[in-house]
Amino acid sequence: MLITSNYKKGDTVCVKVSTGEEIVARFESSEPANISGDMGDIQVVKPCVITLNPQNGQAMLIPWLMSIDTASSDPITIKKEHVVTTNKPNKSLSDAYLQSTTGIAPASANTNFKL
Repeated sequence: MLITSNYKKGDTVCVKVSTGEEIVARFESSEPANISGDMGDIQVVKPCVITLNPQNGQAMLIPWLMSIDTASSDPITIKKEHVVTTNKPNKSLSDAYLQSTTGIAPASANTNFKL
């Protein structure tokens, strides 16, 4: 079976995993399933999750894995068997992710994005 990815390297993507977490990350690559039954992998860079700030109740992005070097651009591998769905985030979330992970504020960035 041929499966093509709708994402290009560098795209901001949302990945919902079987544990219920919704990960926002930069897409790196996708490995297809193989004949031995492995469903393949998806590789992402600088994965974050959306959480609420306990001080003001506003949504914010925090690293998905607390032990990784947040300055690193090394990819994180997620097994596709744990992926429920993937999609592209809305523009305000994508802009907030870009600003959070790179410090670059897009011209149209809305720093108070609404979920």
